[in-house]
Amino acid sequence: MIINYYFTLRLKQVVRISKEIGLVRSMFLLGLLSLAFYLLTKINQSWIVPTTTSLGLILYHNERRDKEFLRLQIKHAIALLQAEYLLIGLPFMIMECFKGHFLGAVTIAATAVALPYLKTIKMTPIVLPMPFLYKGGLEYIRLFRQCGWLYLLLLAATLMGAMHDNITLGKVALIIWTYIQTITLLSVTQKQELTFFLNYATFQRHLVRSCVWNISVTATPLVVMILSFSATSDNILFCASAMVGSILYLWNMSMARYLFSSSAMLISYMIMPLLPLSFYTFFIPILLVPFALINGACYMLLKTNTKQIWN
Repeated sequence: MIINYYFTLRLKQVVRISKEIGLVRSMFLLGLLSLAFYLLTKINQSWIVPTTTSLGLILYHNERRDKEFLRLQIKHAIALLQAEYLLIGLPFMIMECFKGHFLGAVTIAATAVALPYLKTIKMTPIVLPMPFLYKGGLEYIRLFRQCGWLYLLLLAATLMGAMHDNITLGKVALIIWTYIQTITLLSVTQKQELTFFLNYATFQRHLVRSCVWNISVTATPLVVMILSFSATSDNILFCASAMVGSILYLWNMSMARYLFSSSAMLISYMIMPLLPLSFYTFFIPILLVPFALINGACYMLLKTNTKQIWN
């Protein structure tokens, strides 16, 4: 009877959490879970699924906080925990049986049965500074909070496409992520904010380093997946052109924020000349030359318009 109450409570917790995070996020998380399960079904190595499942069960058991409470309140707490872990591992055990990897299924079951007897390992978390996530303004933090899930989705799509010999999907993901980063640059900035920098050269160094860093860090995983599965000369040329073109594009948009007086003018400039040019540079590397010249013109124009700030 107590087992029925326990699993009913667990089901209510899942429903409550789903309501709190919303339908869209719940569907997205369910999609990621389904994608991960699908990827595991495609793996032929017999040790990966048992190892992954066992590690997941061990981490889950080690981090849960209700073990002592259950032992104090329930006579057969160990059996209850074993039943829960066996239910969690059941889909993976069935998967291993279908593949003919019976030893892997037995390993998962043995882990689920043995876990309740293990003591909790208290680990002291190590705080690691992560300055590599972004450089520049705080807008990039906001971008990751809003579109971080989309970046993970693009990574998953690239991996799925590469596994099925569809490298084009990874190229599309690389282009989409470049344009998503434009979200951080769509607001017009007051020129008075430039007084934070020592001079115009310092300001430009800040823009260039930020663009290079942000593109390199976030685009490198996509590029690595593309080239790991198909390192042809065309793909290498595309990735190199896409990286350079993305840097030039974001640098131009970073300068344009200070050249236009309204967001409407900035967006019009982005849509009409800048987006088509940047898109074609991904496929036609020679267009990087006129793109660089346009950036040079914007550099000189912005220097003229902001000359009085540092005088």
